[in-house]
Amino acid sequence: MRGRVRTLVMAAAVGVLAGCTPTTAGPMVMRMGPGLPQENFFQLGLRAGPRLNAPQLSERGENGTFHGDAKPFHNDQWGIDIDGSVTVPVSDRLSWHVGLQGEFVGLPVPGYGVYSGVSYYAGSERLGLAPALSVRGASDFGLGETDSTSSLFGVEATCAFTVQPEPGMSLGLVPFISVNQSLVNPGSQVTTYFYGAVVAAQLKFGGTRTKLELSGGFGRAHSGDTHWNAPVVGARGGR
Repeated sequence: MRGRVRTLVMAAAVGVLAGCTPTTAGPMVMRMGPGLPQENFFQLGLRAGPRLNAPQLSERGENGTFHGDAKPFHNDQWGIDIDGSVTVPVSDRLSWHVGLQGEFVGLPVPGYGVYSGVSYYAGSERLGLAPALSVRGASDFGLGETDSTSSLFGVEATCAFTVQPEPGMSLGLVPFISVNQSLVNPGSQVTTYFYGAVVAAQLKFGGTRTKLELSGGFGRAHSGDTHWNAPVVGARGGR
């Protein structure tokens, strides 16, 4: 157990060192089925989403022109995170989730985020839903390409509708919505919203606990009077 925790911490530290301005990868918590009521479940992989403060930075002249829907994968408004998380069972149905994220592209600018939440599974081993509530925070601590500090703090609600058609396979639809405060100091604070849905699959390898999770979908981002569509994708391994 200690070895697994050490591996997760080291992977998260690597993510921190490979940073950039904060990316909002959602949904933060996806509980794909009942889970493991007696054991912790560790995951590590890549996730992607929008930079909700991109319009603020463009208005301040710290980024180039904001492209919105014309260029949804432009690095100024969309990024990739290294994501490490652990799910800790509290009871047979209630679980606690905590994770760390570090930007995958944009060297050498450090920026990272943390999130934590709880989920509750209702249903059988074959079919169920898992609502979750989580909080997140992320910042570049003023170590970016300009003198300002870019930070994000928010709360997110999700609800995973899952089906397990056979042992070791879980499929789900996960809608989400988050409300955030996007801070670009000095002098800019905007309430941002991000909502959408992903489809996800979690596959188990043989008789081991190792699983592969794939997810993809779209979200709609709102920052002040600006709004745009943002692709949401992810791939994580877990055990």
